[in-house]
Amino acid sequence: MGSATAMLRTLSNAKLKLFIVFVTVTAILFLLTLHSPSSSLSKTILPSAKEQVVDEPDYWTWETRTQFRKAALDNNSTTSNETTCDTFPSDVLSRIQIVLKTSATEKPERVDSHMASVTRCISNLLIVSDKETELHGHQVYNILADLPPSARAKIPEFEAYDKFQHNDTEINGAAGWKLDRFKFLPMVERAKKMNPSAEWYVFLETDTYFVWDNLFRMLEQFDPSSPLYFGSPAPGRGIDEGKVNWFAYGGSGFVLSRAAVDTLVARKTGRLGQYIGPTLSEQYMQIVTDDCCGDSVLGFALYEKGITLSGMWPMFNAHPLDSIPFGNEDHWCQPAISMHKSQLRDMVGLAKWEDGRDRTKPLLYADLVDYHHLGNLPERKGWDNGGWGGVIEQPDTLPQHQSLEACRQACHNKDWCMTYTYDAAGACVFVSTLRLGAPSKPELADQFTAGWDNVKIQQWRANNTCETPMWVKPSLKRIF
Repeated sequence: MGSATAMLRTLSNAKLKLFIVFVTVTAILFLLTLHSPSSSLSKTILPSAKEQVVDEPDYWTWETRTQFRKAALDNNSTTSNETTCDTFPSDVLSRIQIVLKTSATEKPERVDSHMASVTRCISNLLIVSDKETELHGHQVYNILADLPPSARAKIPEFEAYDKFQHNDTEINGAAGWKLDRFKFLPMVERAKKMNPSAEWYVFLETDTYFVWDNLFRMLEQFDPSSPLYFGSPAPGRGIDEGKVNWFAYGGSGFVLSRAAVDTLVARKTGRLGQYIGPTLSEQYMQIVTDDCCGDSVLGFALYEKGITLSGMWPMFNAHPLDSIPFGNEDHWCQPAISMHKSQLRDMVGLAKWEDGRDRTKPLLYADLVDYHHLGNLPERKGWDNGGWGGVIEQPDTLPQHQSLEACRQACHNKDWCMTYTYDAAGACVFVSTLRLGAPSKPELADQFTAGWDNVKIQQWRANNTCETPMWVKPSLKRIF
């Protein structure tokens, strides 16, 4: 009897164990079914989730605020044409270090125009060059002197540089350009030494225009303790599997966060705290020597240290002001942060024009059309607005190629044509964007005439207002 009871208990325990195993397996299978692509539940959820990823905008619609102060009312005049620093938010410069790279070979008028406009209000401006001097009350640092003399001695470009330091000879523009690539890495190191507590480091050149209000608005949206590298993407040095590394084009300016700079310039130390690793400049000296461009090597050094470029084109732009193709999908509702190689008159003129804005909203490309007065321009002789994105219809025997009047009328008859240029040699150029253009070559001044379909431009602008700013997200596919 006892043995029979024990057998029943054993069987009962076995059934209980089997039951527990059954329930466990069933639960696991049920959970797997829930997450399986073939389940009816996942069919309901996953497609919409995928659509949200695919349809997600390529930009943020941040509500930003200006850090510029309101201008005080002038009792004698309600308007002023003079540029002023009274409204500039100087307090941000304790967190943002701005570095201007120049050269002793640059034309004085370009440097003077830049410092009278773009950098006129930057009290802590760090200027780096290839010779020690002073500019408009700012000390200019010979950043190349930071490189080890033993390394410089092996590089031919530095022979002229050494003579130049002792005033034995002038240095020409070609030699200055070759030396320029050696400035990028030591200028980052110098910026860190001179302002180690900065959250952001901004680097620009004397032909770079910056819209400070937009830059400050953008930086407020990011964490400087993340390793961030902002700029306009350009293809650089080769990396694995035939790919290239993307770097921030120096002419458009670029920004590094505190964390990115700390990672970049970090050096190995010994047990007593002494540096035992090379500086950043020493580490990449041979690579810079073998490369054409310092901004490319800087991007490569960041890449090797695990920091990739956040491409912010078209907000950081390689276009000069007069060749921006306003009205295309990349140059309308996006905020403008930088432009490269703008005319000297535009450096000063745009800075004054910006001072006249209330800065309630960020400056969009759509707003810059007002600076050019596009939509209210008469025809200009000796002008060319078709050099970027121009279309010459074939064959060359079409009526529009026979006269300025025919070219003008043909543009007016095309819904998409906003501007035109007529070459008296027999070519009519149509442009679909709102582009100002620039003076034609002096020898062709009598041959070129440019015009704008003002009525069409005004109508297009009225139908294409910007509801919100489009702060573009980082991309290496969206490039200049």
